[in-house]
Amino acid sequence: MKLGVSSYSFSKLIARGELDLIGVVDWVAGSPAEHLEIAALGDDLLENDQLVKDLATAAADRGVPLINYLIPADLREGGPAIDRVRRHLDVAQRLGATIFRHDVVPWAWREQDQGEFEGVFETVVAGCRTIADHAAGLGIVDTVENHGMAFNGSERLSRLVHAVDRPNFRITLDLGNGLCVGEVPGKTVAGLLDVAAAAHVKDFHIRRSAPGEGWLKTLAGEHLLGTIPGHGDVDLRALLALVNTKPDLPVTLEFEGLEAAPRAIELGLKNVLALAKEA
Repeated sequence: MKLGVSSYSFSKLIARGELDLIGVVDWVAGSPAEHLEIAALGDDLLENDQLVKDLATAAADRGVPLINYLIPADLREGGPAIDRVRRHLDVAQRLGATIFRHDVVPWAWREQDQGEFEGVFETVVAGCRTIADHAAGLGIVDTVENHGMAFNGSERLSRLVHAVDRPNFRITLDLGNGLCVGEVPGKTVAGLLDVAAAAHVKDFHIRRSAPGEGWLKTLAGEHLLGTIPGHGDVDLRALLALVNTKPDLPVTLEFEGLEAAPRAIELGLKNVLALAKEA
């Protein structure tokens, strides 16, 4: 299994000014991770050409492949949003990333009824086709993640891939995110593995009621709290056994728990590698 780590795992350290993206590259170079995924939470890399150059140089010098580039986006906004995504694709190419992942709606958006979803779905499909066509010219696979409260779950994401109908449009498959919309992880992975270009591995504590603050309520009424992969309630061993049937699929650890990084990331990498070996 090709296991790497997402820069998102370091987001709290970055937000506090204790680490920057170059520092993340240095950390990954000294870890068991085989690659780094860049999660661009803002537009810094669009606005700072020197940062892009420095990041690409640091990654090349330290032997850390930058394989996936992630951004938030809201394709309901039409042309300006799509143009912004295409500009980020150009950044991804300069970084050497061969996979690109963008949102299609905000994480928390959920349709009021099926009619609203169908209208947004048509807009999203058109936008994804435009973006995928631009990505194809750059040699990049364009992806959407099963993520958030609307474009999540294996049926909706599989439908999106087939509706977009572009050979370079695929899924960044998150092994646990289906829980947000009430789908068991095994169904998510089994339903999307064939159309996945990359995978995220994470873990959650899962409870029927929230013991306190910080828990996410799912559409099924369960409550989730991110944790170190291997320490939660998601059956990662079983899911990784499925992922292992696609040995060339890049898998990235995405840590979003309350535990302190980078120690939590170190433990997560160790746990995932051990679980994958046992799977």
